[in-house]
Amino acid sequence: MHYLKQLIVLLVILAAGVWIGGAVRGWSMTAVGETAPQHRLVDWQGVEGVLPSDGEAQLLYLFAPWCTICDLTIDHVAALERSGRPVQLVALSYQNRAELSAFLERHPGLGPIWLGHDAVSRDYGVPAFPAYVIVDAQGTILARRVGYLPEWALKAYMAWYGV
Repeated sequence: MHYLKQLIVLLVILAAGVWIGGAVRGWSMTAVGETAPQHRLVDWQGVEGVLPSDGEAQLLYLFAPWCTICDLTIDHVAALERSGRPVQLVALSYQNRAELSAFLERHPGLGPIWLGHDAVSRDYGVPAFPAYVIVDAQGTILARRVGYLPEWALKAYMAWYGV
């Protein structure tokens, strides 16, 4: 019984550390309350668009195909998108389309993948991957964080900010 209590305490401390660490790293990104940098991007199929989209609150999920945590979280994010939540998947920090293609093969059924570039990373101040940015309908950054978020926490995070 004593070991079980220690294990529970350790898990609570670990979970708090992961949560707080992601929030702290997120503080180095583009500040809350600022207008989200807009970028004209092309998606995987060659369709052009501007991100963030105008007129709706949304989550920008900024990921890298080599990122282990992205590999763990992108399916949760994609499930939210398929359920109707406004999510934009933005690939960053990749060497070529083949590297990104290999990542996408491991995660079939993802929605549109926007092909980001260094200017997106720089303008959002992405310190690590994955990065989550919540933007309101007027294009203002409401929240940002970095790192692992389990699906239930991501749902709560988005609901808290009305996305």
